[in-house]
Amino acid sequence: MYFYNIVTCIISRVVYFFFARSRESKWASQRVRSLEVALGGRLDDATFHKIVNSYAIYNPVVCEAFTALRKRGSCDVEKERLLHYFICSSLFDNFCDRNELTQEALYQISFAPETYTPRCFDEQLFVQAHRFLWTQVVDKVSYQQAMQGVFQSQIDSLKQFDAAITAEDIRQITFRKGGYAVFLCHFYLDDPASEPEQQCWFQLGGIIQLINDLFDIYKDYQEGIATLPNRMTDAYAFYTGYMELVQNIKRTISQLPFAPAAKRYLTVSIIGICAVGATAIRQLQALQGDAERLPDLRRLPRKALIIDMEQPKNMWYCIRWIYRHARPQATVIQMSESRGAVAGVR
Repeated sequence: MYFYNIVTCIISRVVYFFFARSRESKWASQRVRSLEVALGGRLDDATFHKIVNSYAIYNPVVCEAFTALRKRGSCDVEKERLLHYFICSSLFDNFCDRNELTQEALYQISFAPETYTPRCFDEQLFVQAHRFLWTQVVDKVSYQQAMQGVFQSQIDSLKQFDAAITAEDIRQITFRKGGYAVFLCHFYLDDPASEPEQQCWFQLGGIIQLINDLFDIYKDYQEGIATLPNRMTDAYAFYTGYMELVQNIKRTISQLPFAPAAKRYLTVSIIGICAVGATAIRQLQALQGDAERLPDLRRLPRKALIIDMEQPKNMWYCIRWIYRHARPQATVIQMSESRGAVAGVR
């Protein structure tokens, strides 16, 4: 019965994702262009595509996995909110990464947008999107607290440019930054989230941030950013820590007050995201081989650190990994992938 249920769920999720991504990407592109016309400006190509691609992936994979708990997809107003969120998050990343705003200006545009005077189109668009989201949120007190968490974690992430930063500091920054960023999104759905659901959103955010860092090892080295993946010395131990995160979020899902079929849909979606990270770690394990330690990642060419998820072998590995780990009570970590627990991910 497990084989039939899980295989059916995996196939339906994969098929739905590809169709939904194309549809959502088309809608988001048209919607962002209409916002540009209304404000009389234009985003740079990189930012435009980041907003559209982030939304087109995130809505069917994450948001609709949560709305499916209540046997529905995301409605039009929820999609509108989510798109405005990615406008804000993408532009805020630009403001920070490009040093376009001082810390004081970042705080003002984030928490006093009604009094902030935009100096350019990007700031004008951010203010409009940010104020729109504020009008849409019901629990403004909790939302404000979450925004404070996002803002502070973004500021704290600047410490990752310091080569002397400790692994514990990196860990806290990583999971707070990713956690709050994804946690913020549950406010944009119509249904109030229970405490276990909120925990699930936050835990998922930390995992997604870690996955992003796994895929950005080469880029982060070039930019002088210290992350858990580019501080990694043992890919097998790292996998063990990663699997603890996976088991934690599975336990949280099991506490949700919904039918098993609804939770299975959410589990497959989240485990599907986790499978991408597992694939990246698998590539690092191949680089390490039977050695006790990884080679110096800074000396490896870019090609060795780039993970191509469109390769058939990686896609097949993801599918097998989802099947193996989506089982509700599956807790066994294969020793071929893990050789002992070491702090650094947890």
